[in-house]
Amino acid sequence: MNKARLTGVLLVLLAAGLAGAVRVHASARPHLAVLRPSAANCGGSLWRMKTLSDRDRRRVTLAPRGTTLAAITSRRSPRPQPGRRVTPFQKQTWEIVAEITQYRLEGGELRVELFDDNGYMNAVVPSPSCLVRVARGRNAMVEAWKRFTSCVRPTTEWQPFGGVAYVRGVGYWSQRRGVHGTAANGAELHPVTSFRIVSGCG
Repeated sequence: MNKARLTGVLLVLLAAGLAGAVRVHASARPHLAVLRPSAANCGGSLWRMKTLSDRDRRRVTLAPRGTTLAAITSRRSPRPQPGRRVTPFQKQTWEIVAEITQYRLEGGELRVELFDDNGYMNAVVPSPSCLVRVARGRNAMVEAWKRFTSCVRPTTEWQPFGGVAYVRGVGYWSQRRGVHGTAANGAELHPVTSFRIVSGCG
């Protein structure tokens, strides 16, 4: 085999090896998948609201107000689901302490199920890849994602957790209601801006 042909074969083998390594790496670390910010990749038509990059983002108070899961889930929900920030709940960052029962990756987001006082609610952390430059609290949301995924390795399947955490997030009215693990009134903390896990990690 001449030198030129040998060099070509080696280059082909090297390229194939690198491609295989990339595939293995991507499958081994699914929570690091890079997404293009869009409705399709980042939570649907209201993805701007879910990433705090909507036109009303400046109306949100980022300083957290302490409350309870029960207080949030007892709020009266607006009908229909608002497409803009029109309620006080949506214009405030809230902080609660609750048990994290389970979690999974879902459509460019990390969805976490919270439980306290016989009630459930969801909290959702957007993927850092979905956070555009104008998103308020962008660094805080990225840190929340890193803090949670440094403790667990989420996949698209529900996984149990069982730890307790202080969770901060902006109020959001979801269409998810009447399903086990969600608030009956559709309330969520979405996006989450801070996780402080006090038990159950490590």
